[in-house]
Amino acid sequence: MKLSRVRYGVGAAAVAMSVVVLSAGPASAASETWYRDCAKDTKYVAKVSAHEATTTKSGGSCAGHAWVRIKVEGSSKWGTWADSNSTAKRISPVYKIVQSQHKDCNCSTAKIVTLKP
Repeated sequence: MKLSRVRYGVGAAAVAMSVVVLSAGPASAASETWYRDCAKDTKYVAKVSAHEATTTKSGGSCAGHAWVRIKVEGSSKWGTWADSNSTAKRISPVYKIVQSQHKDCNCSTAKIVTLKP
């Protein structure tokens, strides 16, 4: 009899936790859009939320990649840059992102956008 009560209690706690997780509101996010100087038809979109940062490049004739890096809770240093010809992404599944930086090329004329979630 005691064993079934323990199982019921554990099951009820698991259900309660899943309801709490599912009912949590959406995380705050920030974004910015810009066009690269080398060709006004090359669009970049920077986005950051509590656990993911992306820079997306679309259209245009610019050769520059999309770049992104993050700084997480408890750290005063930036992480390494990630790059991609389409969407660069950095994920922090455990620590919350406190800032992200996004750029449109790895060059001296890069526009760098800094966002906070």
